[in-house]
Amino acid sequence: MTGDRRNFKERNNLIQFALIFLCAGIVIADVFLPLGFVLWILYLVPLLLSVWLVGRFAPFIIAWLITGAILMSSLISITLGHDPSDLPDRAVFILMIAIVALLVYEIRINYTLLETEVIERRKAQESLLEFNHNLEVIIADRTREILKVNQDLTDDIKKRRKVEAALGMANQKLSLLSQITRHDILNRVFALLVEIDLAKDLSKDPELTKSLLDLEKTSMAIQDQIAFTKDYQEIGTQAPAWYLVTPLIRSAADSLSSSEVNVSINCDGLEVFADAMISKVFYNLIHNALQHGENLTRITFSYHVSGTDMVIFCEDNGIGIDINDKENIFRKGFGKDSGLGLFLSREILSITEITIKETGERGKGARFEIDVPEGDWRIT
Repeated sequence: MTGDRRNFKERNNLIQFALIFLCAGIVIADVFLPLGFVLWILYLVPLLLSVWLVGRFAPFIIAWLITGAILMSSLISITLGHDPSDLPDRAVFILMIAIVALLVYEIRINYTLLETEVIERRKAQESLLEFNHNLEVIIADRTREILKVNQDLTDDIKKRRKVEAALGMANQKLSLLSQITRHDILNRVFALLVEIDLAKDLSKDPELTKSLLDLEKTSMAIQDQIAFTKDYQEIGTQAPAWYLVTPLIRSAADSLSSSEVNVSINCDGLEVFADAMISKVFYNLIHNALQHGENLTRITFSYHVSGTDMVIFCEDNGIGIDINDKENIFRKGFGKDSGLGLFLSREILSITEITIKETGERGKGARFEIDVPEGDWRIT
């Protein structure tokens, strides 16, 4: 930028010197070669050169300078004894000089504006080129980074697929081992129960019979534990889906049919989005009521929409649950039997963030509330 200013100043000085010498030469020529109007035309040359001078009013200054030169050459001509009859013509030419100066001034203004615009456009173009270059560099850098990240993600996905495949194979082997182990243990427990039945028939000692009954009860508890491990292993193995509630409850009630207990279902058209083992939840609720209800005659299933949530109710007219045990009944191992049914039910429901709690009153019956969140229920 400093170099451009220096060059511009040097150019302006050269133009000024050129104008001075040019005017002096024209004056000398006008004095010694009185050619009249033909020679005066040369005075327009320095006036036109004033376009490139720095000063804003340079054309007018040069016009005054030329006017002075014309008058001075006229006085010198008179002094030298030349014919001064061209004075009126000089006056007309001076007037023409003033008009031309005005035109040159307008040209200079437009030229200055054009030059400024050209400079600004050149700077804008240079800035744009620099911006494009920087943008290309940034894009190239980001592209390399994205490619690297993409490659890392691809490698990570490959590793995860290998790990998932290995885990899937391990789970299959563990599942097969569990199935074989459960089958073998159940066969042994069944054989043990058969032997206990035979021993009870042959036993005549009351103490021995009592011990055999305890042993039978323990063996049956082992059966329940093994059945629980099978059910618990199947939780989450299948993707959640939509299930009609009424057929599930009806199927569970039919498998636990009791002529003394009426199961009423008021859930027509209700569907829930839940784990594939949702039927086990209703089975356990009915089974729990039949086992612990005492003097039970009625089990009722219904639902109620509360805001965006929906609650399924399971109510009975049994003895109910003590207030201190309302949360304990969902813990593993709590209760008179295996204590696994309600624990398993809560685990199944939690797969799709469904909750269950007991809100009944002791002496008036149990009341289980299954709270299904928004988006996981619908009426068809």
